[in-house]
Amino acid sequence: MTIRIRDAVEGDIEGIARVHVQGWRESYKDFLRPEALAGLSVEERMRMWQGAFAEPDPRARLLVAQADTGEIVGFARGGPIREGAEQLGAEAEIFAIYLLDKVKRQGIGQRMMRGVFAHLSQHGFRSVGLWVLKDNLSARRFYEALGGQPGAEQSFDLRGQMVAEVAYRFELKSKR
Repeated sequence: MTIRIRDAVEGDIEGIARVHVQGWRESYKDFLRPEALAGLSVEERMRMWQGAFAEPDPRARLLVAQADTGEIVGFARGGPIREGAEQLGAEAEIFAIYLLDKVKRQGIGQRMMRGVFAHLSQHGFRSVGLWVLKDNLSARRFYEALGGQPGAEQSFDLRGQMVAEVAYRFELKSKR
Protein backbone atom coordinates (compact mmCIF):
# COMPACT_ATOMS: atom_id res chain seq x y z
CA MET A 1 0.00 0.00 0.00
CA THR A 2 1.34 3.40 -1.00
CA ILE A 3 0.63 6.28 1.40
CA ARG A 4 0.58 9.89 0.25
CA ILE A 5 0.88 12.76 2.73
CA ARG A 6 -1.04 15.88 1.70
CA ASP A 7 -2.83 18.91 3.06
CA ALA A 8 -6.34 18.08 4.21
CA VAL A 9 -9.37 19.46 2.39
CA GLU A 10 -12.92 19.84 3.63
CA GLY A 11 -13.94 16.65 1.82
CA ASP A 12 -11.62 14.72 4.17
CA ILE A 13 -13.64 15.53 7.30
CA GLU A 14 -15.42 12.18 7.56
CA GLY A 15 -12.18 10.24 6.96
CA ILE A 16 -10.33 12.33 9.55
CA ALA A 17 -13.17 11.80 12.06
CA ARG A 18 -13.12 8.03 11.45
CA VAL A 19 -9.33 7.89 11.99
CA HIS A 20 -9.73 10.06 15.10
CA VAL A 21 -12.20 7.63 16.67
CA GLN A 22 -10.49 4.42 15.52
CA GLY A 23 -7.08 5.88 16.39
CA TRP A 24 -8.26 6.55 19.95
CA ARG A 25 -9.69 3.05 20.24
CA GLU A 26 -6.52 1.41 18.94
CA SER A 27 -3.96 3.66 20.63
CA TYR A 28 -5.61 3.99 24.03
CA LYS A 29 -7.14 0.51 24.50
CA ASP A 30 -4.46 -0.30 27.08
CA PHE A 31 -4.85 3.00 28.95
CA LEU A 32 -8.55 3.90 29.02
CA ARG A 33 -11.58 1.94 30.14
CA PRO A 34 -13.57 0.27 27.32
CA GLU A 35 -16.70 2.29 28.09
CA ALA A 36 -14.78 5.54 27.60
CA LEU A 37 -13.62 4.40 24.17
CA ALA A 38 -17.03 3.00 23.23
CA GLY A 39 -18.56 6.43 23.82
CA LEU A 40 -16.56 8.03 21.00
CA SER A 41 -18.58 9.17 18.01
CA VAL A 42 -17.57 9.78 14.39
CA GLU A 43 -20.43 12.29 14.12
CA GLU A 44 -19.15 14.24 17.15
CA ARG A 45 -15.63 14.31 15.69
CA MET A 46 -16.99 15.39 12.30
CA ARG A 47 -18.60 18.43 13.97
CA MET A 48 -15.30 19.22 15.70
CA TRP A 49 -13.33 19.02 12.43
CA GLN A 50 -15.95 21.06 10.56
CA GLY A 51 -15.22 23.79 13.10
CA ALA A 52 -11.52 23.67 12.24
CA PHE A 53 -12.33 24.18 8.55
CA ALA A 54 -14.92 26.90 9.30
CA GLU A 55 -12.30 29.07 11.03
CA PRO A 56 -8.98 28.25 9.36
CA ASP A 57 -5.72 29.64 10.73
CA PRO A 58 -3.05 29.99 8.02
CA ARG A 59 -0.39 29.36 10.67
CA ALA A 60 -1.89 25.92 11.41
CA ARG A 61 -1.52 22.87 9.21
CA LEU A 62 -3.63 19.73 8.94
CA LEU A 63 -2.07 16.88 6.98
CA VAL A 64 -3.67 13.57 6.05
CA ALA A 65 -2.12 10.26 5.16
CA GLN A 66 -4.10 8.80 2.27
CA ALA A 67 -3.78 5.23 0.99
CA ASP A 68 -3.79 4.53 -2.73
CA THR A 69 -7.33 3.18 -2.20
CA GLY A 70 -8.43 6.71 -1.22
CA GLU A 71 -8.85 5.80 2.47
CA ILE A 72 -7.60 8.33 5.02
CA VAL A 73 -5.37 6.29 7.37
CA GLY A 74 -3.86 9.07 9.49
CA PHE A 75 -3.69 12.78 10.17
CA ALA A 76 -1.66 15.34 12.07
CA ARG A 77 -2.53 18.92 13.00
CA GLY A 78 -0.45 21.63 14.60
CA GLY A 79 -0.55 25.39 14.97
CA PRO A 80 -0.07 28.27 17.39
CA ILE A 81 -0.31 27.21 21.01
CA ARG A 82 -3.85 27.23 22.40
CA GLU A 83 -4.87 29.24 25.41
CA GLY A 84 -4.36 27.15 28.52
CA ALA A 85 -1.50 25.10 27.02
CA GLU A 86 1.26 27.42 28.22
CA GLN A 87 2.58 24.63 30.45
CA LEU A 88 4.01 23.05 27.28
CA GLY A 89 6.66 25.79 27.28
CA ALA A 90 6.47 26.16 23.50
CA GLU A 91 5.21 28.67 20.93
CA ALA A 92 3.29 26.13 18.84
CA GLU A 93 1.51 22.87 19.52
CA ILE A 94 0.80 19.55 17.88
CA PHE A 95 -2.92 19.29 18.55
CA ALA A 96 -3.33 15.72 17.31
CA ILE A 97 -1.57 12.96 15.42
CA TYR A 98 -3.24 9.62 14.79
CA LEU A 99 -2.49 6.68 12.53
CA LEU A 100 -4.45 3.49 12.16
CA ASP A 101 -2.57 0.51 13.58
CA LYS A 102 -2.39 -1.12 10.15
CA VAL A 103 -0.05 1.64 8.86
CA LYS A 104 2.06 2.33 11.94
CA ARG A 105 5.84 1.83 11.96
CA GLN A 106 6.24 2.69 8.28
CA GLY A 107 7.60 6.24 8.70
CA ILE A 108 4.22 7.87 7.98
CA GLY A 109 3.98 9.54 11.39
CA GLN A 110 7.49 10.95 10.99
CA ARG A 111 6.61 12.32 7.55
CA MET A 112 3.48 14.00 8.91
CA MET A 113 5.27 15.44 11.94
CA ARG A 114 8.09 16.81 9.78
CA GLY A 115 5.52 18.37 7.44
CA VAL A 116 3.79 20.14 10.33
CA PHE A 117 7.15 21.15 11.85
CA ALA A 118 8.29 22.65 8.51
CA HIS A 119 5.06 24.65 8.20
CA LEU A 120 5.34 25.99 11.74
CA SER A 121 9.00 26.86 11.19
CA GLN A 122 8.09 28.77 8.02
CA HIS A 123 5.69 30.82 10.13
CA GLY A 124 8.47 31.77 12.54
CA PHE A 125 7.75 29.39 15.39
CA ARG A 126 10.91 28.22 17.15
CA SER A 127 9.44 25.53 19.39
CA VAL A 128 6.50 23.16 19.38
CA GLY A 129 5.05 21.04 22.15
CA LEU A 130 2.49 18.33 22.66
CA TRP A 131 0.93 16.27 25.41
CA VAL A 132 1.09 12.47 25.49
CA LEU A 133 -0.24 9.95 27.98
CA LYS A 134 2.59 9.21 30.38
CA ASP A 135 1.99 5.45 30.15
CA ASN A 136 2.00 5.45 26.33
CA LEU A 137 5.62 4.36 26.01
CA SER A 138 5.51 3.62 22.28
CA ALA A 139 4.28 7.16 21.52
CA ARG A 140 6.89 8.61 23.87
CA ARG A 141 9.67 6.68 22.09
CA PHE A 142 8.33 8.00 18.77
CA TYR A 143 8.50 11.61 19.99
CA GLU A 144 11.95 11.11 21.49
CA ALA A 145 13.20 9.64 18.19
CA LEU A 146 12.02 12.89 16.53
CA GLY A 147 14.07 14.93 19.03
CA GLY A 148 11.34 15.67 21.56
CA GLN A 149 12.41 16.39 25.14
CA PRO A 150 10.06 15.41 28.00
CA GLY A 151 9.02 18.15 30.39
CA ALA A 152 6.07 19.13 32.56
CA GLU A 153 3.47 16.63 33.70
CA GLN A 154 -0.20 17.05 34.45
CA SER A 155 -3.13 14.90 35.51
CA PHE A 156 -6.76 15.38 34.55
CA ASP A 157 -10.08 13.62 34.08
CA LEU A 158 -10.36 12.12 30.58
CA ARG A 159 -13.80 10.72 29.85
CA GLY A 160 -14.33 9.81 33.52
CA GLN A 161 -10.86 8.45 34.21
CA MET A 162 -7.86 10.19 35.78
CA VAL A 163 -4.83 10.11 33.48
CA ALA A 164 -1.33 11.56 33.59
CA GLU A 165 0.28 13.29 30.63
CA VAL A 166 3.81 14.42 29.95
CA ALA A 167 4.72 17.35 27.72
CA TYR A 168 7.22 17.00 24.90
CA ARG A 169 9.02 19.98 23.39
CA PHE A 170 10.74 20.16 20.01
CA GLU A 171 13.11 22.90 18.89
CA LEU A 172 12.53 24.16 15.35
CA LYS A 173 14.90 25.97 13.07
CA SER A 174 13.22 29.19 11.98
CA LYS A 175 12.92 29.61 8.21
CA ARG A 176 11.90 33.26 8.32
